[in-house]
Amino acid sequence: MSRITSACVLCCLFLLTFEVAAKERYNHWAKEKIRFHYQRVQREPHNVGLRVLLSQAYYDDGKYSEAEEQLNRALELEPDYAEAHCNLAIVLQALTRMPEAREHFEVALALDSTLVEAMAGLGTLLCATNRQGLGIKYLEKVLELDPQRISARFNIAVAYHKIGDTRMAITHLERMMEEPVKYPGSEKALGQAYFTRGLTLLQAKKPEEALVTFAKAFQYATDDEDLYFAIGISHLKLEQLANAEQAFASAVELDARHVPALHNLATVCERTNRPDEARVYYERVQDLTPHLDSIEAVRNAQYDEEFLLR
Repeated sequence: MSRITSACVLCCLFLLTFEVAAKERYNHWAKEKIRFHYQRVQREPHNVGLRVLLSQAYYDDGKYSEAEEQLNRALELEPDYAEAHCNLAIVLQALTRMPEAREHFEVALALDSTLVEAMAGLGTLLCATNRQGLGIKYLEKVLELDPQRISARFNIAVAYHKIGDTRMAITHLERMMEEPVKYPGSEKALGQAYFTRGLTLLQAKKPEEALVTFAKAFQYATDDEDLYFAIGISHLKLEQLANAEQAFASAVELDARHVPALHNLATVCERTNRPDEARVYYERVQDLTPHLDSIEAVRNAQYDEEFLLR
């Protein structure tokens, strides 16, 4: 084993040991918080605030059932405690009991209409259960009250994307790009929103605008074969055959079984008087599509942006 390899192995072992130790320290601290708040609750069993703190300690340690139990006891003592209803909703959401979670979020907001945590939680839950229209309204209200709540902005962007409003999705995600620290998943989401927007422009027979939009998507997704394919289709519609061929070839480099890109490479070869190369690509398509039983059937197949919109 070389010195460099030995150093790498030792480094990896050190990092692994460090990560395990850090996790153990975290678990130890989480257990200490539970023990500390549990003892306080034992001394003051009717103190609602202490039960909420104990439930939070359980939640942080992944003990959702115990957290739920403490919050239910808190609400027995004080049924109109808005924060306890909100926290219980968050716990129930973690337990995937969405109808109950929604009910407690709504009760929390009925008790305190300014409770941002409940608004954010309810909005996110509604978006996650395909009620994006209503969920977006709650999340917009969250951003009115707290424009720096980045998680709400991300969730509203994803919701807009799901309902097909890529303009609004892009607006929110671009706003997030201005933050000094990038929110996890925001760059990928922005790339996907640009990609979807570009496909919409292709459908609207605006390949020039589509190319501009795909270029923006490319900043965040340089290893997406479908993006290269879409770029190739845009160039093809503009009769830019050399650029189209380059894009389709890039898609095939990433995925050698990308039938639409292979087919369009063959099309470009035919249109540039390279029949032998075209036949090679058509034969590869035929190998990958047994239902097309002849080269002529392969040649007459069509693969454009509709393939990406299915």
